[in-house]
Amino acid sequence: MTNIFFAVFLALLYSIAYTVAGPVIEAQDIKFNPSQLFPFLLCFLSGTALNLFLFSVLKKRRWLAGDGRISRYLGGCLDKVGDRRFFLLVWAFHFVSWIPAWLILYPGVLSYDIISQTGSALGEITNNHHPVLHTWLIRVFMRLGDSLFSSYEHGIGLLSLLQMLILSYALARLVLLLKRKKVPVLIVLLTALLSAAWFVNACLSVTMIKDTLHGAFLVLFACHFTEIATNPSEYFQRKQNLLLLPVISFLMCALRNNGIHIYLFCFAALFLLRIRRIKRAKAYLALIAAVLLPVFLYKIYTGPVFDALGIAQGEVREALSVPIQQLQRVSAKRAGELTGEQTELMKSYIIDSPKWMAWPLDRAYDPFFADPAKSCFYSNHYKEDPIAFWKFYLQTGEQFTKEYIAAFLSNTLGFWYPGYFEYSYVMYDNYPPDMFTVPLVRKSIWDSRILKQYYDSLCSSDFWRETPVLRLFFVPGFSLWFLLYGLALAWRRRGFFTKVLPLFLPLIAQYGIMILSPMSSFRYSWPFYLMLPLAMIGIWGNQES
Repeated sequence: MTNIFFAVFLALLYSIAYTVAGPVIEAQDIKFNPSQLFPFLLCFLSGTALNLFLFSVLKKRRWLAGDGRISRYLGGCLDKVGDRRFFLLVWAFHFVSWIPAWLILYPGVLSYDIISQTGSALGEITNNHHPVLHTWLIRVFMRLGDSLFSSYEHGIGLLSLLQMLILSYALARLVLLLKRKKVPVLIVLLTALLSAAWFVNACLSVTMIKDTLHGAFLVLFACHFTEIATNPSEYFQRKQNLLLLPVISFLMCALRNNGIHIYLFCFAALFLLRIRRIKRAKAYLALIAAVLLPVFLYKIYTGPVFDALGIAQGEVREALSVPIQQLQRVSAKRAGELTGEQTELMKSYIIDSPKWMAWPLDRAYDPFFADPAKSCFYSNHYKEDPIAFWKFYLQTGEQFTKEYIAAFLSNTLGFWYPGYFEYSYVMYDNYPPDMFTVPLVRKSIWDSRILKQYYDSLCSSDFWRETPVLRLFFVPGFSLWFLLYGLALAWRRRGFFTKVLPLFLPLIAQYGIMILSPMSSFRYSWPFYLMLPLAMIGIWGNQES
């Protein structure tokens, strides 16, 4: 009966999102069109049938559970290899698989935020808008390249190698964790193959962007968190973990400003779900102290250390993409319904708000991209009285609830509607050399026309994002559905709320960060996909492991 419920419920949700809500939000014509009824019914009925088949097949899953001849043979082979050798083989396999991308894209993909970061790296780091630790790394390696080879590019090339090394290590650690938690051997091996072969990992491993190292340390944190959630006593008996957990967690937080929110959410939710069990633990106070240590380290780093170095915090507006977009939508579309007092308050937070629709494109309202709105936000006025802002925000939302919902769904469209992939691309081309403080150019070591076309096509061609099945690996709109289906498949496992749900907390936290981001870019969803195999532990892992 449970399988039937989830089959129908998930089919209903997906059909509403894919055939009704998604197209309506994309067109910005917020009303139901009777012509959508037939596609909805077709999607719902076919989705229900597919779900029933899927849940039925996975329920039997003899071949998946390791009972098949091939699974037993492969499992025996892995047992003979041993955990340490298996880990090293997977690590080497990932690293070697990405070398062609490094040779083709050398010294790395210079795009996204690299212009401002190289400017700070070669000049003065004044704020934490882009993580200071990552900018410091770029500075160190650019200076190293200049000293050793009289070339900034060669220094960046060395940093690309370091990123490849760390990311491949993190993914090998994840694959090893799947094996130790008795996830079916076919899934373990398939995870190793896909994570090495997936073009996004290859390209982003050599891209000069904060997300690469943050994603690697987020995967490592998720592995440690999974071990804590499954067997905390055994985890803290290994003394090296008392050092590794704070270091990994600190680096995860320091390499992306929202990392601290993922960390706090995961452990706060874990404590709530396990509060009775934690209170009975002999060393629960020591456990809480170990968990809080990275938070203290991060606060010292962003507090006294930043103050001593004259580094300012990033603008508060960077964390307010959703409320700023909602207010801007109200101001752009419903300005005539605002009272005089509301208009003045809107102007006090947002630059010349009534004229947005007439402004140039870079300042006009974009329902799918929050950066233009954020650039018009008065952060200093917000800092003067945050409570007054939130009071105004909530009161406006009560009056224009539909516009707030439409603004939120528009800004997050690419994270729940697979039909929209405007920002689902991975950067392949570098910015023009003259845009940098000093000219930086691509110096490919391996000039293979076929490989260049291959990576260029994967990064930017619509073909991969429109082709059935292949779309799953290219469109971030499937991320929500991967999460919901994973939870549905794990629902019937013993102790769902106390034993199984905690294993999904890093994924839930990352998805929460995604929907609060300024746009539905693939790079914001990439860490989610890196951690996605951990859901297999909750679905198929041996609960005694």
